[in-house]
Amino acid sequence: DSLNRSVERELLQKFPTAIRLRPEKEGYLLPELVDSLLVDSLPNKVIFETSSFPLIAIVLTQMNAQNTADRSVQVFTTYRDNLYDKADIDLKVLGGIGFTYPANTIIKSADQFSDFEQEYIQSFGKPPSKEAIRAYDVTLDVLLRTAYSGSLEKSLSIGETFYIQSLFSYAPDQNNSYVNEAVLILQHQGYQVMELKEW
Repeated sequence: DSLNRSVERELLQKFPTAIRLRPEKEGYLLPELVDSLLVDSLPNKVIFETSSFPLIAIVLTQMNAQNTADRSVQVFTTYRDNLYDKADIDLKVLGGIGFTYPANTIIKSADQFSDFEQEYIQSFGKPPSKEAIRAYDVTLDVLLRTAYSGSLEKSLSIGETFYIQSLFSYAPDQNNSYVNEAVLILQHQGYQVMELKEW
């Protein structure tokens, strides 16, 4: 969409033969146009960049409907924000299109509770929120890095660390600060979100 033109330019540099589709003013893609551009003979790879929830809901459903025994459609994005977590987005649709995106956090299924999560449930009667788990991971990472190296700055040589749901790998940034550059490539498969470890 119009808010993602810079991302579009970068993607077109990497994929110069890609076909670009822009939504109509009303916030949808013409179904006939989408159908005419998708092919049966090859896997269709669609990179979808928007911050509009109505467009997300419409396009993901539209792409999932194009997945048939004869036609394969997979959808990617460079940025998955919280709009994809709304109840209107069906996990079955995300799994049907193999929705794939980068993140530094992975939400695991309920049958994979960590010791922290089990203790949290025993104490509070319900699983911790993703924010509570993220806070636990960040705190644990800072404490372990500091204990191991004596300071956070020296701990950069440790490399990547992963705890319950978060991956960390820090690099120097502007103004003497650090940024987490760790990236997981995640994909919806059925009702689950899986990490793609090999290409």
